[in-house]
Amino acid sequence: MKLGLPTLEQISAGLIQISQRQGRLYPYPLDLQLGYDKVVLVFLLADKSRSAPASVPEFYQNWCEKPFEEWGVEVDGELDGSDTLLFFGEPTELTIELAEAFGGSTLSQEQSRIATILLQRCQAHSQGAQIYTKFRRFIVEHPVLSDRELIEAKGDFGLGIGLSDLLEECYVGAPLCYQLEGNFYACLYCHALSAVDSRGQAIANPNCNRCPPGRRLKKKVKLESDSLKLKRGIERFWFYPGRAEIRLYDKLTELGLQVELYPERDRYDLRVTFPDGKVWALDLKDYFNPYLLVKRLGDEPIPKDPPWDEAYIVIPNERKKDRPAYLKELKSRWRTQDVKPVFDDAIFALAKKKLEKFPVQRMTGTPPTDNSNTSPSKTTSRTKKRKREHERH
Repeated sequence: MKLGLPTLEQISAGLIQISQRQGRLYPYPLDLQLGYDKVVLVFLLADKSRSAPASVPEFYQNWCEKPFEEWGVEVDGELDGSDTLLFFGEPTELTIELAEAFGGSTLSQEQSRIATILLQRCQAHSQGAQIYTKFRRFIVEHPVLSDRELIEAKGDFGLGIGLSDLLEECYVGAPLCYQLEGNFYACLYCHALSAVDSRGQAIANPNCNRCPPGRRLKKKVKLESDSLKLKRGIERFWFYPGRAEIRLYDKLTELGLQVELYPERDRYDLRVTFPDGKVWALDLKDYFNPYLLVKRLGDEPIPKDPPWDEAYIVIPNERKKDRPAYLKELKSRWRTQDVKPVFDDAIFALAKKKLEKFPVQRMTGTPPTDNSNTSPSKTTSRTKKRKREHERH
């Protein structure tokens, strides 16, 4: 008997609940208990009862950290045998995606609540679209803040906008488990907090898809002792995919294209207009597992409004490095004819090739509305300074 996705989805929902209460296992979340029972049943039906995990604590502490290929039973073929549900006690990207497939998690609920409030307040403002873009881009560019930086940013977002309280809700004090010898450090790749492994060394952020999880940081960037980090739901659903969104936005704008970031308050991610008036709708999806991404997208991956001529689901190029067959696996389950999946480097190449047909009519790009308002002026200089420090290290 095979251990199917529904069971692993239920287990993942329980693991997310534990992570939200700082790893406190008891009382066991019902989803984790029921999922564990199903795992034991699979072992019993396979006549491997002696190999089954003996208890929920053993399953949580040992099995969820082990690759599926070491579990001793067959696991659904849509998951890779090297995948795990926990990494140093933290839910992996796969776990978060499985929990979403199960029917949502506390992480997505956290992000959805803040997103709803942000949209409501922006809709009531005459410059709501620009404010929405400014807020979202600030989150992407500031995965970590000091208390002082947050206070300054709240002042800028509060003045005439009324989003200071919402900005504060996106952050939480950096947990002590991220400290190494009393200091916090940043991941050199995504600039979020670096993790600390069991051997007491700083490692690359396990959720950063630009480097192998657990990679030791040979050089570290020291952060303030009062550092704040994005809440996990905001980090997972806004920060990580947002990095790819901003990167592609900047590259397309540099080509001279007219690019709108988060059109109509985030109906999709990028709306690109070419000199002939044709419009592309781009929605970036940063998913660890391509099969779960297809399940998440449903039958209408990109809304028809605002209107577009061509539409693409864009995958960050980093996913190709970890999983070379990612796009092939994605297309094997694809069911939407008018929306195509593509990597971000490929969509940039397609846009550049199309633009070459209009050498005389090159557009001047989007005015600096989005860029100039992407973050409060005071923090912009600090962001540039921090990036220069990262580059030096």
